[in-house]
Amino acid sequence: MKKLTLITAILITANLLFAQYNKIDTSFYSEALNDTMLDDVYFPPGYDDNPDWYYPVIYYLHGWTDDQNSLSEMLSTTQTLINNGTIDPLIMVCADNSPDPFYGSWYVNSIIWGNYEEYMVNDLVTWVESSFRAMPHRNWRSLLGQSMGGYGSFRYGILHKDKFRVLAAHATAPINMRDPYYMDETRQVILQENQPGPSYFYDFYSTGIYTQGAFAICGAFTPDTNSPQTYINPQIVEFCLDENGNYIDTVLAKADTHNIAHLIHQLSSSDSVGIYFGCGSNDALFLYPAHLAMKDTLDALNLPYEFYSHNGGHSMPFAFKQRALIFIDSLLMSPDSNTTIIPISESKDLFNLKNYPNPFNNNITIQFELTESSSIELSIWNHLGQQVGLLFTGNKRAGRHQVIFDASTLPDGIFFCQLRVGNKMVTKKIIKVK
Repeated sequence: MKKLTLITAILITANLLFAQYNKIDTSFYSEALNDTMLDDVYFPPGYDDNPDWYYPVIYYLHGWTDDQNSLSEMLSTTQTLINNGTIDPLIMVCADNSPDPFYGSWYVNSIIWGNYEEYMVNDLVTWVESSFRAMPHRNWRSLLGQSMGGYGSFRYGILHKDKFRVLAAHATAPINMRDPYYMDETRQVILQENQPGPSYFYDFYSTGIYTQGAFAICGAFTPDTNSPQTYINPQIVEFCLDENGNYIDTVLAKADTHNIAHLIHQLSSSDSVGIYFGCGSNDALFLYPAHLAMKDTLDALNLPYEFYSHNGGHSMPFAFKQRALIFIDSLLMSPDSNTTIIPISESKDLFNLKNYPNPFNNNITIQFELTESSSIELSIWNHLGQQVGLLFTGNKRAGRHQVIFDASTLPDGIFFCQLRVGNKMVTKKIIKVK
């Protein structure tokens, strides 16, 4: 009886601990993938009680073979730091990146599984900022990732530096596929998993995690649905090893352009991208030396960063979670209650904001109405959160107003017309076509 009572008490305590997090399991439609995608969203304490507050967002990028439910691993540390005032309240989002056949997208577009990069940096961000009270600006957006997610955090922080202010990455896999230690150790364990040989036959479905991981990375960096390599299954990638167990230099050369060690050269200190990364010296995926080499690269490029070294393995330790969240908080803008942002879906009647024709070619007419004399700002933004046009700033009298925007110098694509009236803001999507 005492044992049953103890078990009941443990279950009740566990349920209470779980219930203290304001997290939802939800989904949204991604145009890039033409599919409904799963995601988890965490809201900070007080979110429901403070409807005028808008928050910064951490996009948590999960690791290989994980999914959106990995967000739960971050919530205890995050909420504790918020509750004790160490970091500001924030929203945290984790979207599913575990497509078949290799259980991970590596956060890139691939002919095998689709446009996962567009899904993440465009569709997901737009959906979050139109569905929840998330500030729609680079200075309120950040990235945090583990392993495969660490790669995604570095990749997006570099290639989409105009969209994210800070990145944090633990056990990034891979930073550099050409790192000698990583290459040698990975090759040895892959060959061990595929004995006897040579000749080797690499079968994703009947081998170990190192071979499977190599398939997944090749699916991201060197996909080939007409692969001539008859010694692999499935035959949809250019695999990095040949039948004799030797690396294929032409395949590695194609993957080189995806290496973080290569991509990082696109950053400069003027880009103001905060970088926090770390790795354990006993990482089972042989990643630690490449992380130390990355420190040297960042120093040579004069890029500011913080590095966290520990003697653990591949999993993200509590100390890294804590320090990463504090680092991110130090660079993101604080929650904002001075601006009331009207979601796109609810903005059609406020100020009677109209844009026509839409889609448009080079010129679009923007109309709005004011019930009283007000200070306004009318601007155009692209999908990266960059302002590409300031049409008017100043005072306008009550009544109907019209502005014609010349977009002939802008590329085709999706833009947003943003109208600020006092402390309220309305955003409407506009589309430029040829």
